[in-house]
Amino acid sequence: MHEFAGAGRGGAGRARGAAARREAGDGAGRPRGEAPGRARTVAIAVALGVALAASPAGAAGSAGGSGAAGGTAAGETAAPGAAGAAAPGEERVSLGQFIRAGGVVGYVILFLSFAGFALVIDSFIHLKPAKLVPPMLVEQLVQMGRQGRFQDVRNLCLSVDCLLARVIENTFAQGRMSLADAREVIEEQGTREITRLHQWVGYIGFIAAVAPMLGLLGTVTGMIDSFNVLGTAKGAAPPEDLARGVAEALVTTCMGLIVALPLMFFHAYFRDRVTRIGQEAAGACDRLMRALADSQRLRAGPAPEAPEAAEAPGGEP
Repeated sequence: MHEFAGAGRGGAGRARGAAARREAGDGAGRPRGEAPGRARTVAIAVALGVALAASPAGAAGSAGGSGAAGGTAAGETAAPGAAGAAAPGEERVSLGQFIRAGGVVGYVILFLSFAGFALVIDSFIHLKPAKLVPPMLVEQLVQMGRQGRFQDVRNLCLSVDCLLARVIENTFAQGRMSLADAREVIEEQGTREITRLHQWVGYIGFIAAVAPMLGLLGTVTGMIDSFNVLGTAKGAAPPEDLARGVAEALVTTCMGLIVALPLMFFHAYFRDRVTRIGQEAAGACDRLMRALADSQRLRAGPAPEAPEAAEAPGGEP
């Protein structure tokens, strides 16, 4: 039986120690650092976006709009002939006013938009086939495998932080096993790594699916608010109160669609990219396993030929 000697006798203890340290990291044989770092990146982006939305600039825009309306009214009183330069009552809606018109639901959609696009930027940075399955690393591993340098393969994987190196190093950390068993362990470890990437990309799809639903919720709550104004008003309902509910309904629907449409595209794009990364990693691992099998056959030498049966006396076998 061909043996898959992970670290040799002297390196078995170090292999198990490294595996224990990595299992203490995130349970998948890799140090804690990248996943929490990516979560921190998203959290910082969301915090900056919320701070920007709640900054005094929006309030200043609102105050500026009110001041402009007051200035227009004063201009009408002082100089009626100046109405041609600025139409009476005309007011440009600022971005802050647009967001505030969406109410609480609008702020929730805004929060999700910052989180979603932070995930998109992070995925562009980290989900690169050349970064997770480096071609140079593949060639080095295959060359070492052909030479039967198991310990060098393991050391190289320990020194590189990428998906392919983690899969192979976790397999070597299991100790001695046959090549058939090693293929099963590699498949298990690779599935775990690819599942983690799909989960990260799945957050983008989740936000893309939730944003329109929140927009629909804002539509319903806005229309309820408008009908409440009609039901409770004595006589004609104030137009500004009716407009508040209608604005919330339309603004939240618009915000939900604006967030969802690009995120749906990015979710499909990164999902296909993760699939391609998994295929490249599987091909690289298969090349390494075949190289290790060839090195084992060369070490074992040619199979001995079976001796011919001796002839019995009389010429009969």
